Amino acid sequence: MKKIFIGCPITKYIENNTFTDEMFRCFMEKMYDLCTHYADEVFLALKREQYGKNLMTDTCTELDYKEMKTSDIIVAIPEDSKGTAVELGWASAMKKKIVLILNKGKRYTPLISGLEDITDTLIIWYDKSLDDQVLHNVSLTLDTLSEGL
Repeated sequence: MKKIFIGCPITKYIENNTFTDEMFRCFMEKMYDLCTHYADEVFLALKREQYGKNLMTDTCTELDYKEMKTSDIIVAIPEDSKGTAVELGWASAMKKKIVLILNKGKRYTPLISGLEDITDTLIIWYDKSLDDQVLHNVSLTLDTLSEGL
């Protein structure tokens, strides 16, 4: 597998150029590390923007779109992020393989939960919090997807 794009909320977790949720940051670091075992290149905007220390608000849309175009698989934790929803729109229009990580306790628009109707999408549902079980399920899913690439 050549490249994985990880999409997740950013803006809601940044205040005054400081990342405000250490548990989410730790989970995303683990997710990034996991994905490096499956792809030659992994893109995570949080890393590029140093978790809020180097925000690129003037150029992030164009840069993220370019990263999306060259990605093979999209791993997305949309939560309530409009930015991640836009990225999922790009991914589905480009017919990318998508791994969606969704919380069983939340409601999602059918445009998110129904992506599997228009592009190759696998949904991983989780209870309550993003944890090592979610990472394990992502690993199993990437094992399956990497066989097809």
